[in-house]
Amino acid sequence: MLVEEFQPIALFSPGEGNSQAFRIPALIQTKRGTLIAAGDARLVSQRDNPNEIKNVIRRSFDNGKTWGDYQTTIEYFGNLGLHGPAAIDCALLQDQVTERIWSLYCHTPGGVGAFSSWAGRGFDEKGRKILYNRHLYPYILAEDGKVYTKEAETLTDYTVNGDGQVFKSGKKLGSIYDKFDETKDWFLYETPTSYLQFIYSDDEGATWSKAIDINKQVKEEWMSFIGAGPGIGIQLTKGPQKGRLLFPIYFMNRAGFFSCSVIYSDDHGATWQRGASPNDQRSFELKAISAESLGQELKRYELTESQLFEKNDGTLVVYMRNHFGKGCVAKSESTDGGITWQELTFVPELVNPVCQFSLLKDSTALSDDRNALLFLGPNSTTERENGLLRISLDEGKTWPIAKEIASGSFIYSSMTKLKDGQLGILYETQFEQDGLIRLMFTKLAIDTLIEDR
Repeated sequence: MLVEEFQPIALFSPGEGNSQAFRIPALIQTKRGTLIAAGDARLVSQRDNPNEIKNVIRRSFDNGKTWGDYQTTIEYFGNLGLHGPAAIDCALLQDQVTERIWSLYCHTPGGVGAFSSWAGRGFDEKGRKILYNRHLYPYILAEDGKVYTKEAETLTDYTVNGDGQVFKSGKKLGSIYDKFDETKDWFLYETPTSYLQFIYSDDEGATWSKAIDINKQVKEEWMSFIGAGPGIGIQLTKGPQKGRLLFPIYFMNRAGFFSCSVIYSDDHGATWQRGASPNDQRSFELKAISAESLGQELKRYELTESQLFEKNDGTLVVYMRNHFGKGCVAKSESTDGGITWQELTFVPELVNPVCQFSLLKDSTALSDDRNALLFLGPNSTTERENGLLRISLDEGKTWPIAKEIASGSFIYSSMTKLKDGQLGILYETQFEQDGLIRLMFTKLAIDTLIEDR
């Protein structure tokens, strides 16, 4: 099939949508053909949180030829600028049964980032949000917006509305998402930690739900930061876990070291659970380590952003960004849908400079029973540059096909198969002229790459 080459376009550009820069691409096409591109709108700086960051999308109804306006899916109101609250690093997935679109992301209040997050869930044993005043005296926020003291559970004259605005005896004070300020009397703040949250859409991304916090379901008290492995989640299609929704996540322990795992739902998103990490019971000098015990002497064992695919026999495979120093991705397999993991190995062919990458299983690219497995990332062991698409026709055993997607700066990426048969790609690049990152969209006819293979 001869397809005219598609020239990359800047889909999210600095200065648009009142944003200084855009980062963290996520891209899916729905069953009905809506193409949804998502990213971080980093409003005053392109750095990670702490920063004022909201999630935005653009949609296309013609396979990426034209695009609609920016839509904000989730944002938090508090301090502005570098002290502002964040909704950062999303991953997208559509449930093929219900057609609900899920967006998983990390929320942090003002002034809080990964390395400054407190350990803990931020909720009490009954699942109620914990708030603090400037003296770190704890309060409990009930679902109806009323506020109680944590110890005696005495009703106070505080209330908090759905946007997080705090009122005392009816007088508006500020937001629970503001940066903690010990000089402000009477203010209340949410626990300064990281929150793993969902929003969802039942109308092709036109509107989105309010935030659903799942810390109380999947975060441990010893975890500080917790966030999505940005890009996409997957839904299992085979075996006893058929229909399971899966998202890769990663988190930090009390000592400040990262491990990854997955969260999963067997009831179409009503409840979520977290599986073990490939770092749990990992062999190290004749003893076992765990995600909780990882420390300075084990820093090279850190695992962070990851992506998933399902083999034809139902085995779940995770590819992981890691700090082992081998210059390539790490790999592990699960036969129980992400609950436990087998021994961790490395994939030398998939070079990686400690950077996020994208992964996609394409079951429509081949005329026989085989599938194409697509891997996209920087083609360097040290630099985030020169995006290279690699294709495996044997579920990752070999990678005989390669195609350069972009030269020069190439950072994070996300891929989806389009209804017109081409591959849609959303990727980050940093322009030398202004030093700012934007999200580029391009398309590629991959069937021509695998002909005669």
